[in-house]
Amino acid sequence: MRDPRLLAAPGRVGVYHLCSRIVDKRFVIKRREKLQFMELARGGAAFAGIELLSWCVMDNHFHLLVRVPPVDAEAMSDDEILCRLSHLYSENKCEYLRAVWERCGDLESRARFLFPYRQRLGNLSDFMKTLKQRFSQWYNRRKSREGTLWEGRFRSVLLEHEEGDQGLGPLVRFVAGYIDLNPVRAGMVASAEQSRWNGFGAAVRGDDLALAGLRLLWGEGRPRRPRNKDLVARHRRMLEKDEPFGAMWEESSREGLDRKAPHEAESFPVGGRADPEARESGDESGYCGGLPSRARMSQHCPEVSRSRSLGGP
Repeated sequence: MRDPRLLAAPGRVGVYHLCSRIVDKRFVIKRREKLQFMELARGGAAFAGIELLSWCVMDNHFHLLVRVPPVDAEAMSDDEILCRLSHLYSENKCEYLRAVWERCGDLESRARFLFPYRQRLGNLSDFMKTLKQRFSQWYNRRKSREGTLWEGRFRSVLLEHEEGDQGLGPLVRFVAGYIDLNPVRAGMVASAEQSRWNGFGAAVRGDDLALAGLRLLWGEGRPRRPRNKDLVARHRRMLEKDEPFGAMWEESSREGLDRKAPHEAESFPVGGRADPEARESGDESGYCGGLPSRARMSQHCPEVSRSRSLGGP
């Protein structure tokens, strides 16, 4: 029996590290595949109301760091739901769906038609299921192949975090650094910013979504909104210093962060509330316990499926 995935408490923000790997560890995600994957990830996140903090797409696996705020789907108008579909589907399909909605004569029928789409908003399991399925379908059509592309369910780790003027806290920034440094650990580039397929590399090149992720990581609620180049420079310093997580936590404490257990009311420990859709939607169990206090971002990490602290079983 599969263990259910951990979720943030109802009505609370959740921050998750997500990863999945190609079956048999095959290196099949090349330049064109990475472009398509990120296009699908961006569109799916925009539809669901999920924020991409950072990412890295490697040749045989991917990492996503996401923030999932509560979404009040019931309060959204029908028109807003229909507009969100443009992030998922082509213009022709969106026009078709709107025409079907308009042919529904009464409000109750229209509500029934849009109900499945409302259920998907803010749903992490559906976001990952849709992303992996749509990429698999695209890849199989392009390569004239059939069968499974991904190695089992995706892995997810619910990260405890501190949310406020100082950003999302040192643990989340540490995981963002770990993700950004994947191409460096693999020997593909000399520094994280040289990669085209991670969040930091995209931020250096001025990508709006990547810069928005940095603002969330480092704090956008300060009296003065930080400039983009300042955000990039601060994240670069963290990556270059490559300090152990314990040292990062101490430094954050000196800057005024409260060191009490972060958001005790916002997340459940192992054995806490389970996602009722976990077994149906193809996700993986994760752990909320964090990282070893002396872990370094640039250290060689075990295979994705074996990394307990960063996404493994």
